[in-house]
Amino acid sequence: MPIVDKLKEALKPGRKETGDEGDLNKLLASSAKKVLLQKIEFEPASKGFSYQLDSLKNKYVILNPRNEGATGQKATEPAQIKRQVSENVVGGQSDGIPAPQKMLFPGNKLTLKWERVYRVGAGLHNLGNTCFLNSTVQCLTYTPPLANYLLSKEHSRACHQSGFCMICIMQNHIIQAFANTGNAIKPVSFIRDLK
Repeated sequence: MPIVDKLKEALKPGRKETGDEGDLNKLLASSAKKVLLQKIEFEPASKGFSYQLDSLKNKYVILNPRNEGATGQKATEPAQIKRQVSENVVGGQSDGIPAPQKMLFPGNKLTLKWERVYRVGAGLHNLGNTCFLNSTVQCLTYTPPLANYLLSKEHSRACHQSGFCMICIMQNHIIQAFANTGNAIKPVSFIRDLK
């Protein structure tokens, strides 16, 4: 009797114990041993993947390049970033990501680490099913490049938008959050304007 049939027989509901159980265990052990002890042979790839890596490297802008031998150099200049973004067309085809219409913050001023150490900011009150909004706002609040930019207040100096501006609201929130360490604040401005 093949092992599959023995397994089916052994797993039937209401099956009575028989002397075949020892045989089944031996069959299972030998089958498992045969499968698990098979030699696995690996074959080298027919093509290397370096050509794919090179095409991917051309699509993205390195924010903080590591220059060998040069320390303290600034990140890519805005004009260079714009040129690199427009060069994302590889072989006449676009990568599907349109070039930015407006640059909010120049790349040479962008820092990926905290510019100064802050204590943990304020928590957020749940204003009725706002827990997902609160968690998203908290993640954005503690994203160093965004927080550095908004804490510099450069956006509010350059913002000419009348009415609702999400970046202005986020800037005010981050400033308020770090000013109220140990407290909880209500994210009313987000709720009011994001319907």
